[in-house]
Amino acid sequence: MSQPTAPDGSSAPGAPGPPPASGALLRLRSGALRTAHRASAATPLIVKVGGPVLAVSLGMALYLEGALDTEECGGTPACTELSQQVSLVTTDGTALLLVVLWLVFMAFVGRRTKRLAEVARRVAEGDLTARVGGVVDAPAPVRPARDELMLVAGQFDRMIDTLVEEQQRLRGLTEELEHRATHDDVTGLGNRHLLLRHLEKALGAPRSTPLAVVKVELDDLATIDATLGHDVGELVVTTTALRLSAAVRGDERVVRASGSVFAVLVEDVPDDADAAAIALRLLEVVNQPVEVEGATVVLSACAGAVLHRPGEQRSPEDVLRDASLALHAAQRTGADNGSAARTVLYTPCLREEVLERSRTADELRAALAGQPSAGDLLVHYQPYALLADPSRVAGFEALVRWQHPARGLVSPLDFVPVAEEVGLIRPIGLKVLQDAAERSAAWHALDPARPWTTSVNLSPQQLLDVDLVHRVRDVLDRTGLAPQLLTLELTETAMMLDLDGAARRLQALRDLGVGIAIDDFGTGSSSLSYLHQLPVDVVKLDRAFISRLEDDTTSLAMVRAVLDIASALGLTTIAEGIETPGQLRILGELGCDKAQGFLLSRPVPQDVAQDLLTGVRPLGAPAAAPAAGAAVRPR
Repeated sequence: MSQPTAPDGSSAPGAPGPPPASGALLRLRSGALRTAHRASAATPLIVKVGGPVLAVSLGMALYLEGALDTEECGGTPACTELSQQVSLVTTDGTALLLVVLWLVFMAFVGRRTKRLAEVARRVAEGDLTARVGGVVDAPAPVRPARDELMLVAGQFDRMIDTLVEEQQRLRGLTEELEHRATHDDVTGLGNRHLLLRHLEKALGAPRSTPLAVVKVELDDLATIDATLGHDVGELVVTTTALRLSAAVRGDERVVRASGSVFAVLVEDVPDDADAAAIALRLLEVVNQPVEVEGATVVLSACAGAVLHRPGEQRSPEDVLRDASLALHAAQRTGADNGSAARTVLYTPCLREEVLERSRTADELRAALAGQPSAGDLLVHYQPYALLADPSRVAGFEALVRWQHPARGLVSPLDFVPVAEEVGLIRPIGLKVLQDAAERSAAWHALDPARPWTTSVNLSPQQLLDVDLVHRVRDVLDRTGLAPQLLTLELTETAMMLDLDGAARRLQALRDLGVGIAIDDFGTGSSSLSYLHQLPVDVVKLDRAFISRLEDDTTSLAMVRAVLDIASALGLTTIAEGIETPGQLRILGELGCDKAQGFLLSRPVPQDVAQDLLTGVRPLGAPAAAPAAGAAVRPR
């Protein structure tokens, strides 16, 4: 039966209407809210909340609207009205759910996300102390099993912890590299870089008193390494470092500036005398023997000091350079003059001396290369004679001279030490050996039956040359000089640098037939006991003993003792530096074999030497005297 309707098609008043839908919709809304509540309780993530809630609410509404839109109900006014109410309610429910979801997001997700962003910002700015406070690998009761955001926060904190650990590791490596860059590995002392930092700080601070830098260098450290071993060399270095560290005072800093050089920075030094006293005090500490496995290594050193006064315009590099100049000047004083003589305080003239020595080295290289502008390196010859027949030449000593186009005949004192410093002494020595052997071979051809020899000096660097024997043999082969007509002279000091190596090389030279002579005997660091250990043929007595022979009984006794021992060992003796007939007479009475000195002849050019050899000029004639200063021999 159909329901009564009004004329406009609506239900007539008082007519029974369709069952109200508000109860069903309220139940639908209540169910959706309960679903949303359960979803939010299960997980705070917006994805886990939004998905089920929206799916339930929208799915139920669509289902209801589809049911109202069926053929059975689709065209009736009641179904249309109910469908419109369902749509309105669904829309209101969706808005409510979105509000609920936003609140859930802000309460559970937004706060943590904001914290995560804040920590990320602080980490980006370098603050590695910030933490999110998440859970990292916690057991199930501690956190919900599906709380991915807390897990992300925990992993973010772990990442920061790893960054902190890596930062600490890198900081440790940086500190280690910094320490290695500013300290010496062997001694643990600071190095030159650290000294420059201390100097820069000291020079930049206001000062009312000078400061000083003292450089101390060990002699022959390279020789100790080569002969006794690198371990012994390191022991010498570390022992010296410990001694210097113990000797310095509170305001003094010790560093190892280079291999054999130590430097001490001293603040508040009143004047030059105090700087020199500090250098002497440090030398006394260093010049002490070192015991190595029952053996004693005797050490010697030299020192150079520079005083920097307030107001002087110097950089740290300038101060160290001036200290090095003073040190080089101390090295040139020689090791046998005592510690006081081997201490030099910087003065401006030292820089001029260095420039002059640099010019000399450049010109020596040019002279060796044969450039006419640098002059020529010549060989002069000083004869020696038998004391039994002092008028007859028994041999020559070959001595190098430098004929400079502007400076004239340059004294060996002015260029031989420079040649030794810059490594030119070996080629110069080889040139002298070659020229002397060639000239001697030509002279012997004039009178082959006459026995006389030519002596050539060997420098310490030449004696250390492992190819020395090969070079001498090559010169003899090229010049045709018989080996027994050549004698090589070397000093005691040169042999002591490498006694075993020197003995082997000298024995090899003697096997060639070359004679070996010890020059300046009695002035070196050896003793007479070495004479029977070394392959020596000739002993040359130093001029220091000969010059005092007439008025010093001690010198007379020493010369007599040396001559007696040499005679017992079968060695030939030559006395150097004879200047008076009285000296010549006494040496003859003592049994010396040969004599050499200005009394007989100064060193002369080769043409004059030939005249002396052939008897055209007699020994002792004034014509045999060349320019002054030419009698100094290179070593």
